[in-house]
Amino acid sequence: MNMVPALADSRPAVAQHIYEYNFEERPDLLQKKYNSETGLGTDSFHNSSENAFSVKVPEGDYKVRVKVTGVPDVTRFLVFSEDRRVMSNILEIERGESKTLDFLVNVRNPQLATAEQDPAAGPRVGLRGDEGISRNWDDKLTIALSNNDVQFSQIRIEPGRKPKVLLAGDSTVADQASQDYASWGQFVPGLIRNRVVVNHARGGETLKSFLFSLRWDKLLSQTQAGDVVLIQFAHNDEKKQWPRTFAAADGAFPEYLRAFVADVRQKEAIPVLVTPVARRIYNEQEELLNTHQGYDEAVREVARATGVPVIDLTAQTTSFYQQLGQNEAKQAFAANGKDRTHHNYYGAWMIANMVVNSLQALYPELIQSENTLLDSTSPTRPGELVITPDLWPDMRPAAVEISGS
Repeated sequence: MNMVPALADSRPAVAQHIYEYNFEERPDLLQKKYNSETGLGTDSFHNSSENAFSVKVPEGDYKVRVKVTGVPDVTRFLVFSEDRRVMSNILEIERGESKTLDFLVNVRNPQLATAEQDPAAGPRVGLRGDEGISRNWDDKLTIALSNNDVQFSQIRIEPGRKPKVLLAGDSTVADQASQDYASWGQFVPGLIRNRVVVNHARGGETLKSFLFSLRWDKLLSQTQAGDVVLIQFAHNDEKKQWPRTFAAADGAFPEYLRAFVADVRQKEAIPVLVTPVARRIYNEQEELLNTHQGYDEAVREVARATGVPVIDLTAQTTSFYQQLGQNEAKQAFAANGKDRTHHNYYGAWMIANMVVNSLQALYPELIQSENTLLDSTSPTRPGELVITPDLWPDMRPAAVEISGS
């Protein structure tokens, strides 16, 4: 593998070179904004507290090493990649102190290999909404620190194929880049250390739309033998007001799930079905309603029939909300608790712990995780995980409407 300075005249066309920057020796690199000609530079959104740096790289998997240095007396911070994917636990650093972090990142673009059935223009994932400015689909790798009280000292980006955990799902799984919204999928990269986590989930998606927009094709194109593929749908499949993508729990929905399972197995990979996270909706007796009635059981039934393991997030999240109580459960949800489907940092982080703990219990030989704080018998309370705005910076130029409910 070749070592290159990774400036414009030496940037490789394929993922086979190491990109390495020492900002202690070259502080001028942090004074220049990203542009496509140089292929590197600072890349923070103007309305955000983030401290971001981007490097133009080909699609592929990368091992990243970041050295950072604290500026004020004591600072808490997070490390992100791409669209607010969480790559670290909350860290604390003192003035002049340095910390080095290692993590794995996948970079992708919308292109797909051409098949005989494709139109002349060639196949692409059907991006929509704000995905045109999404860091998840551009031609660069963006690494961000949650605030400017922590500065980059060094960055090393090295191609390196690792086994993967791939995620297919809706807005409760997708990388949420705006406001106080978060999903369990964007926390999994920081919890699993021996596999690249590739999150293909998108807000508003159903099994049908995920297939017809070619998101499923793109996911499968990145899937290799031995990879783990987590599949969580139902939130939007159950919506009769969306007739084009509605799939009945006792009709098309389980059949599509079976096809997804068969596709993963055809790649010699490992499918894992996930029941949908519960909504926070109560009846007149203040009891949680199962708004996914029939769909969660359809997932379990397909898992039984196909011999596929299932992570029962419907049951786990219902228990979680009940343990918190109706008033405290609001503090796990976005829009300051007004949203009853989508989570904030605390809620998403708790559910990500549930997923990774369940996955490790299923495949202890395959999944190496960070030490988690989750105790299912006595969960971390919202007040025990204080998230200030400088830990969760916006990564959009304006507030984004969240797809799905």
